[in-house]
Amino acid sequence: MLELQVATPQRLSSARREIREELRAQGLDDDDVRTLELVVGELSGAAYDAQVESPIVITIETFSRLHSVRLRGTRSVHLDDAFHLRERILQRLTLAFGERRNGDGTTDLWAEVARLVR
Repeated sequence: MLELQVATPQRLSSARREIREELRAQGLDDDDVRTLELVVGELSGAAYDAQVESPIVITIETFSRLHSVRLRGTRSVHLDDAFHLRERILQRLTLAFGERRNGDGTTDLWAEVARLVR
């Protein structure tokens, strides 16, 4: 399992680099790594487009047939933008994705990504 806290939008590019390096170190296929990096980018982009001010925690868990991506600690966020671009990208990259509202007013963003089996 990989868990990383991102304090500000400016830290996102270095966070994506850390995610890429850690996933490669775990032995994941380059195609899986690229897809997961894109999914993290779309989910975190949605969070920061909604002007999230608190740090977000990105978690990626790998199972035998899929990768589970979670962003925790965001305030109310919606994945769809004016042109539904994020939604279309996530539909192509994932098995499923969504939002979960928490009792404390935060929203968890999540996505399930198929794992390449070779």
